Amino acid sequence: MLVATLSVSVANATAPPAGWKTYRSEQFGYELSYPPDMELRAYFGGSSGDLRDPATGEALVELEVWPGDLCPRERPGTTAKALGVERAAAITQADGDGSSSSCGRPVTVREWDSSRGVRFYELQLTCRGEHTAGRRRVHEALGRKGPTFFADVSQPWRARILMVDPVGADPRMAPVRHRVESAVAREILDTLTTFPLPDPKVVCIEDLSAGSSGSAHASP
Repeated sequence: MLVATLSVSVANATAPPAGWKTYRSEQFGYELSYPPDMELRAYFGGSSGDLRDPATGEALVELEVWPGDLCPRERPGTTAKALGVERAAAITQADGDGSSSSCGRPVTVREWDSSRGVRFYELQLTCRGEHTAGRRRVHEALGRKGPTFFADVSQPWRARILMVDPVGADPRMAPVRHRVESAVAREILDTLTTFPLPDPKVVCIEDLSAGSSGSAHASP
């Protein structure tokens, strides 16, 4: 897989633009600001949500914390970057009657540290599909999805990412009227901050099977 990587660092933290609104997730340890002409709907303590046009109710940017649960435990050495690239591809899988499509193999991975010290990744994915035509299986190129983003919102006891996926970045979807400009998406990302949460010290099912004692938990 050919991946081009660019790194950018920002030295000085800046405050969110005047008038921007702020959302804080006490459950997942992150805070995000967004323009006053958008509305944020957050679900399940901030594990998912979307930024919307309040006038039309149309979603503009989709948000998702991954993984949202504490179990199963991550593999040793798991990084936020690996989690994000894997998740960005996984959410594009679409299966229909006699057809399927997905986006993967990032052709560009751009990395940078925000003014608040949060690591961000910007991806472009290659989309492909296949369908049945008579007795033949036809493969086709469907364009590139991007840019789409994710941020490292890990805690010391759990690697995690926050997916920030602008609606309209996927070429397989119908064109949208209010697509968020990439510059605006990056400006929103630059307001993201993280804060430490105490280790919940849950016991997962695999811990019990290994002979540990305690109660099993499948979610935070």
